[in-house]
Amino acid sequence: MKLIRDFAVLLACLMVGKGMATLLPFAFPGSILGLFVLFFLLSTQLIPLNWVHDGGQLLLRHMRLLFIPVAAGLLGYADLLSDGLGLMISSALSGLVLILLVVGRLYQRMLP
Repeated sequence: MKLIRDFAVLLACLMVGKGMATLLPFAFPGSILGLFVLFFLLSTQLIPLNWVHDGGQLLLRHMRLLFIPVAAGLLGYADLLSDGLGLMISSALSGLVLILLVVGRLYQRMLP
């Protein structure tokens, strides 16, 4: 019964986030808004952590299995992905360098 409650709370946050996403005038992932809702509820202690802990642990433990269908679906686009592989790798590396530079600069500015 505890896992059912955990999944119900997580699913309710997801549905609220998806509902909020439909109300926005721009496209935004409802799952991300659902995570923000869950974060808000947990940080304000409107719901206790033990209401979602076991269900979240179960999902995290089996996350590799949840990504198998996505990976199998990507195999259908292997030729398209191989054409843009260089662009994807360069984008990822340049984004990583940019993030490291910005975070490093912000950290230096925060030091007394």
